[in-house]
Amino acid sequence: MVKSSDLYLLAPQISLVVLALVVMIVSLYVKRRIIIAGISLVGLAVPTAFVIVQALTLKGTHTAFFNMLIVDSYSLFFDIVFLLIAAIMILVSYEYIGKYVKADGEFYSLLLFSVVGMMFMASTGELITIYISLELTSFPLYVMAGMLRTHQKSAEAAVKYILLGAMSSAILLYGFALLYGLTGTTDLAGIAVTFKQSLHDGNLMVLIADVLIIAGFGFKISAVPFHMWAPDIYEGAPTPATAFFSVGSKAAGFAAMIRVFTYGGLWQVNLTDLIVILSIVAALTMTLGNLVAAVQSNVKRLMAYSSIAQAGYILVGFIGSLATGNPDGNASVLLFILVYVVTNLGAFSGIIALSNLTGGERIEDFRGLWRRAPLLSVATALCLLSLAGIPPVAGFWSKVVLFSAAWGLGQQWLVILALLNSVVSLVYYGRIVKVMFFDAPAKEDHLVASPGLGISITLATAGLIVLFFAVQSVLYATSPAASSLLASLVK
Repeated sequence: MVKSSDLYLLAPQISLVVLALVVMIVSLYVKRRIIIAGISLVGLAVPTAFVIVQALTLKGTHTAFFNMLIVDSYSLFFDIVFLLIAAIMILVSYEYIGKYVKADGEFYSLLLFSVVGMMFMASTGELITIYISLELTSFPLYVMAGMLRTHQKSAEAAVKYILLGAMSSAILLYGFALLYGLTGTTDLAGIAVTFKQSLHDGNLMVLIADVLIIAGFGFKISAVPFHMWAPDIYEGAPTPATAFFSVGSKAAGFAAMIRVFTYGGLWQVNLTDLIVILSIVAALTMTLGNLVAAVQSNVKRLMAYSSIAQAGYILVGFIGSLATGNPDGNASVLLFILVYVVTNLGAFSGIIALSNLTGGERIEDFRGLWRRAPLLSVATALCLLSLAGIPPVAGFWSKVVLFSAAWGLGQQWLVILALLNSVVSLVYYGRIVKVMFFDAPAKEDHLVASPGLGISITLATAGLIVLFFAVQSVLYATSPAASSLLASLVK
């Protein structure tokens, strides 16, 4: 029987589903984009209020619906991140949707439904619901990728995304099926107990399940060698959808992956082999992402490979935490994800604005934009430098905290490789900055970004500067979220 307390724990997701349905229905009768976008943006206040109230009033870990729903500091942290993504995406996409997509209600309702799936991916403690949540996240993304209906590349991106997404889902589901066969339960807490009591190192089936699960989630986080979808889909999809893929899909993938391996206790069996596999994936992801990004001429493809490299950095912190059972690694991962979300959304806001103003997406199209749109160019440059880890923006501290935690947890060789890759990233981020500030402009005019894009990149840039000075406070706030993942193993 469903209790009222269970529904209260589910309130953020329920309210977001209602908002998505309202947006869908209103769009059938109202054709003014500002009204539809306004309802979408203002309506986010309700699930956000529920999340904040839960964060202030709920202590410890709370479960509902036969342990399928978990509300703890970890899930609430990601709820806030996903709602932040949704709010900025609505601002970022406003002008672009009206100019190129011309399907306001569909785009915003799909975005909101996908965010619901992302919130469930961070909040569920059971394999079947994790899989359903992943599909709820993915289906809207497939449609969003193909919403430039007159563009062949957009249709191609949607088809590739669907086919590769279906393949990765099948691989992940097979890994989950093996876990169920080994433990007799789909509950992550029950799996952790079974692993602790009954299974031991050397179990080949557990290792195969681990590899399949890494492959399934590797697609969502665009880790090598499961990254093949990212460049073409990032280039072909509408640019706001590309921004959403780069942060939302990646954050949700890591949220579910970290919970499965940590809360589910998979690290208790074949840990050495698991660390070796993940270390190889992390090393390849960082290196390939940065090296290939350095030779790109299309900004969206460059950002795709940049996103791949960032996934490699996140894996470094996760591996350190997994290897030692110390939550400090995961705490640094959560801080890095938060900063990455704000930074990448800010960078894409600038790229969308500059692309709208110049009509191009190649690096050479950004020539001399410092003279034509000075404030926009400065804000975009700060976001790109944050991705590279240059002060005085938060990307610097997020990398320092992540790499320091990984070094202290015994992953010295991965940290050294990550630092070398960070140096490589300066090449392609710096190339965009160099073109904007030091090359001659194509025209001598003054360009002004749309209000939505201007607000979004201003908020992102301000957030990065604030986070630079408040990084210790944010890290302190993420520590309980990382520690809550070990709750099932402490019982």
